[in-house]
Amino acid sequence: MKIEFLSSVDQRIFSFLNRNAHLFFHTSAYAEFISSAFSCRYLFAAAIDGDEDSDEVKTILPFVEVKSLLFGNRILSTAYLEYGGFAGEKEGVAPIVDALREKYGSTFDDLEIRGGMEEFDAPLSAVMVKKNIYKRFVLKLGSEEEVWNNIQKSKRKAIKKAGDLVEVKDISVSEIDMLYDLYVKNMRHFGSPCYGIDYFRQFYLKLVNKKLGKILGAYDKSTGKLIAALFGLCYRDRVHIIIAISDPTFQELRSNDAVHWECIRWACVNNFVWFDFGRVREESGQFEYKQKWGPLLMDLPSYFQMWNGKEVPIVDPHQAKYRFFVAVWKMLPLWLTKKIGHRLRKELGI
Repeated sequence: MKIEFLSSVDQRIFSFLNRNAHLFFHTSAYAEFISSAFSCRYLFAAAIDGDEDSDEVKTILPFVEVKSLLFGNRILSTAYLEYGGFAGEKEGVAPIVDALREKYGSTFDDLEIRGGMEEFDAPLSAVMVKKNIYKRFVLKLGSEEEVWNNIQKSKRKAIKKAGDLVEVKDISVSEIDMLYDLYVKNMRHFGSPCYGIDYFRQFYLKLVNKKLGKILGAYDKSTGKLIAALFGLCYRDRVHIIIAISDPTFQELRSNDAVHWECIRWACVNNFVWFDFGRVREESGQFEYKQKWGPLLMDLPSYFQMWNGKEVPIVDPHQAKYRFFVAVWKMLPLWLTKKIGHRLRKELGI
């Protein structure tokens, strides 16, 4: 078995995906989106059949080289998404990890693989350090009625209330400036760096226009103002929520509930099987919010291999340095958050 590093447009990747179970981050469409939004290379480490007469890819690992003078150089699978990992045959895991260490170990700090495909847990745990930092909520879909009846009663009441107060519909690309303004303000409210507006443009261009992404918005019926939005990746049998934002001054309208329910209802009508709420910390307010929709709670581990004497990073939002960063970000003017937010995101790989 030999290891090669392939681009997303390599025909062998297309052939591999046609034969193997995989998620959206394994595809060239997602690779093109990330490459465009972050001006980076989205690569695939591929384990290839060792037979001289065969050039068939058996296992792949998508990854991004994340470089930063401030935060260090890292190999992430995948950067800019909470999921990552392998697809294909498990026998390719160790050789690919070894090849990445050989290629990058002298100039990069570590390899991080964010969980995605559960069946690779055992081979990954054998060669990397496993950390259970996050969980995830995934809702099994069926008929609209079945899903509705499994939602907590208080949540159903909130959705009904929102139906009288807000209108939920697709957000058009012509509204991108208004959408981005809501997003930037919401991210500052939570003390988190924001993506640049080009991320939104590329999301429309590379994903929404190809029916691989969806952006729903909730509008205040009395004013027509956009007050909440939801971004989803739509691929095969899964809708995966990656951004959920809302204007806190309109919290009583329950716009966030309205836009989530409309997206779930849309997924049911369009025969998706899974509605993925994304990662969550058990002690966070988002944990309780997502739990009320009736989803399954699942693990979302991360796997690390540290190089050059580095230690496995501990990401704890309760640590003083993170609390300080959040507090500072909340005080920054919006123009400055727009200017530096995307660069921080790019260099942190988030």
